[in-house]
Amino acid sequence: MITPASSLSRNGEGLYYMSKTSLGLVLASLLVSGSAFADTFQFLSGGSTIWNNIYVNPYTASDTTPGHGSKVLTVYCDDWNTEFSGNPQWTANVYDLTLANLSHFRYGNTTSNYNVTLAGNQLSAALSAAPAPFQRYLEAAWLDEQWEKELQNNPSTDTQIKLAAAAWTLFVDEGHVGDLVGRINSLGYAPAVFNYLQAAENAVTAGGYTAAGWDVIVPVDSSISMQEFLVHTPEPSAVILLGTVAGFLGLKKLRRKRRA
Repeated sequence: MITPASSLSRNGEGLYYMSKTSLGLVLASLLVSGSAFADTFQFLSGGSTIWNNIYVNPYTASDTTPGHGSKVLTVYCDDWNTEFSGNPQWTANVYDLTLANLSHFRYGNTTSNYNVTLAGNQLSAALSAAPAPFQRYLEAAWLDEQWEKELQNNPSTDTQIKLAAAAWTLFVDEGHVGDLVGRINSLGYAPAVFNYLQAAENAVTAGGYTAAGWDVIVPVDSSISMQEFLVHTPEPSAVILLGTVAGFLGLKKLRRKRRA
């Protein structure tokens, strides 16, 4: 999550004597797993919607990796646990949101996350091993995608907050779950947040939602406290080059960013 800048806020022979066969394997691997080398990103804006001193998804950032053209991206934070301030530059690997890449994600190996339940008009949270982390990532993408759809209908900021809050519950940790649930309950958002989470679960388990076109931006620079983001770029015109190796091979890959 991200707060205003004044306070903390909650990425012949083959090339270099490589045989054609080996080069083909490398390219195939990149297409499956995403960028092999970290890209650089610049956080641009948290937007204009603030909820209890927290900027609400989506945010804007740019891929400043040489050769990527400084594309401006709309990014969504799935990471309520990590705080940062200002407009930092950071490095991150970008992966397709697929089961094969799950182990690379910040919360891909989390074996027990919080589930929220609704009693009356209040949420409570308890640890649970289900749903599995990959399903939670799919649900996060689905929730973010609902905001993209809402934008066509002049939506309210309340809708924006509720969708973001629902997504943030999916990977919130023990040290931050009380704060998040308390914020949701204090403004009467609990029923709507719970309903969004139920709809996301149904879209994945019964509706076959696969988060096509979504990527995960995973920070790799340990010197900077930075969040993990989801980014959606389904349009070919919005394509961004892959990382260092893929870039000079001339391959392209969709990218997204987010900020909290």
